[in-house]
Amino acid sequence: MRKLGTFAGVFTPTILTILGVIMYLRLGWVVGNAGFGGALVIIILAKMITVTTGLSIAAIATNTRVGAGGSYALISRSLGLEAGSAVGIPLYLSQTLGGAMYISGFTEAWISLFPAHDPLLIGIAVLVLVLGVSLLGAQFAMRTQYVIMFVIAASLVSFFSATGDPTPQIIFWGDFPQASFWVVFAIFFPAVTGIEAGAAMSGDLKDSKRSLPIGMLSAIAVSFVIYVAVAYYLDQLAEPGVLVANHTIMIDVSRWKPVVAAGVLGATLSSALGSVVGAPRTLMAMGADKVIPFFRLFSRRSKAGEPIFSIIFTAGAILISLVLGDLNTIAPLLTMFFLITYATINIAVALQLGIGIPSFRPRFKVHISIPIIGFLWAVIVMFMVNPLFAAVAWVLIILAYLIQVKRGLQAPWGDVRSGMFIAMAEWSARQSEKLRSHPKTWKPNIMVPVEDPRTWHHRMIFLRDIIFPSGTLRLFSVRIVEESVNSIIRGFSNRLFGRGPEIKNHSQQHSLKETELLELAKPLKEEDLLVTTSVIECRHFLEGISITAQVMRSMYFPPNIMFFSMSNDRSKDGRLEDMIAIAVREKMGIAVYSHHIKNALGNRDTLNVWLRRSSPNKDLAILMAIQLNRNWSGQLRFITVVADKADIDRARGAQERLIDRARLPVSTETIILVGNFKEVLSETPTADLNIFGISNELDGDTMHDLTAAVNTSCLFVKDSGGESMVV
Repeated sequence: MRKLGTFAGVFTPTILTILGVIMYLRLGWVVGNAGFGGALVIIILAKMITVTTGLSIAAIATNTRVGAGGSYALISRSLGLEAGSAVGIPLYLSQTLGGAMYISGFTEAWISLFPAHDPLLIGIAVLVLVLGVSLLGAQFAMRTQYVIMFVIAASLVSFFSATGDPTPQIIFWGDFPQASFWVVFAIFFPAVTGIEAGAAMSGDLKDSKRSLPIGMLSAIAVSFVIYVAVAYYLDQLAEPGVLVANHTIMIDVSRWKPVVAAGVLGATLSSALGSVVGAPRTLMAMGADKVIPFFRLFSRRSKAGEPIFSIIFTAGAILISLVLGDLNTIAPLLTMFFLITYATINIAVALQLGIGIPSFRPRFKVHISIPIIGFLWAVIVMFMVNPLFAAVAWVLIILAYLIQVKRGLQAPWGDVRSGMFIAMAEWSARQSEKLRSHPKTWKPNIMVPVEDPRTWHHRMIFLRDIIFPSGTLRLFSVRIVEESVNSIIRGFSNRLFGRGPEIKNHSQQHSLKETELLELAKPLKEEDLLVTTSVIECRHFLEGISITAQVMRSMYFPPNIMFFSMSNDRSKDGRLEDMIAIAVREKMGIAVYSHHIKNALGNRDTLNVWLRRSSPNKDLAILMAIQLNRNWSGQLRFITVVADKADIDRARGAQERLIDRARLPVSTETIILVGNFKEVLSETPTADLNIFGISNELDGDTMHDLTAAVNTSCLFVKDSGGESMVV
């Protein structure tokens, strides 16, 4: 298929859509209401949005190939498919309503010339005409617009050659007899939205990076001059009352009325044609990205590359709009839909400029203030025109975005969102680095050494209950490798002479552990919890833990708890004690989980927290209990052992004060047991988990004995000194 150049593909459809129905049939009404000064303000305010948006489109277009879909393609490739589709639907509606508006304008002009004709039949006839032309292809449609451009140029010459008695003075500000300033603005605004006609043809251009910025910006500049000149001339040629009452004033005051009449009909016809050609391409692009129902049907093209089904569907939508509304009804709705699209395009460019990603290197450079002004002004204007409709429109777009996010759409291209969140995280990290860490901001950020990921699935539920909803989990495993001189030489030799089996096996083992860790983390990630996985290679498991702990503690948002799982094999207790020593050296909190083979975590309902007087580990024990109790919604008990009955009241008072200071649930039970600690363990009320502090004398054997004595799973904890349950 032959591609279009700048003049035919962008400038012509853009300028013809701008110099369309609003200029011929409503600019006089605007001047009559607002005066020349008011009309000039409206033109400038409207152009401010399209100029900033045009510059933003030019920046994106010179950074990447836009492809089919115009503004939809720009948004979806910058902010992702979710945002693209959420805004793409109102964009498509705006293009479709635009087609209906232009056909309504044609009908209005035709009826002024031939009052006896039926307006609906005229509208349908025009729709069938533009539908037929669009089905013949974009190339043919663009060629017909050269004739229309000539007719419009001739009509403007005829209008500016008008003779008559000029008004005595310029009316700088009108009385707005028929509508308020912002209603007048809303009806006028579609006049400047022709940039969509050019942007929608992006997939049919030879070089969209060059054609879009040159074609759009030149059309915006030329049309601005023409609009100001026409508004000034109308103010000179007729009184406000006449301008407001006579929608065909440009025909009536011109030197050669048939030429201007032809210009009106030609401009509205070409604008309608631009919508019927452009809107289906937006629909086709959304269908190709599978973001709309019946996407296979809408994405289908003919042999000539035309989206036949999308064109027919668009024609049907335009017909419904013609039946339900007129020019003054459609124009304000059209304004809202276009403003949403323009705001989104501008914020997409502002984000890419703001986060400074190297991939955003447009040849056409704009200052970040331009898209920010465009975004803010578009949003402000929406709420000035109609606050209720603006609020509803944004709510619907946000809902559409959330629905698309839930669908989990995947695009083959990247977008700016990941860069945006990284930039936000980096900024937050820099700010947090300036502030001292405080127990008030504590939350469970856990690092977990996993020797064999295949044996950890039952522990992941427990870890999830500790960190949910805002904690973090860093799973890592260690792959043991030889680091002798001989192994280094052998590895170098294998690489040098292309001997690959050992290297391949090495890589496969590494990848296997990574895959197993990812599978382990998958259920937690699906709950939107922050879980990371990594595999490191070391000569010894303990060395791997030590290195990883040192690295992670020096990172932003370091872990504050080292989580270990006890093995039933008591021969491994010595290594557990070494791992605890590493965590103590790194000044981390410690949690050792002893899993009861038979009872596991029971019903995940009841928690016993064992507290002794002046326990150095009570803060972490209580904080862990709070986290678990929140997620279990169960019963929390504090248990203290005293030597004789005389200490019961004092111990109970200490527990109650602790419950009050820690703001624990009122349902928290306090239990005082009398006697020797090891002897009273058998009297322990049944629980799903018992939490003990790790004393300096507590070794692996003792932890095994305690687990056996209470006959449940246990969690042994040790404070790092950075926790506090009373803040």
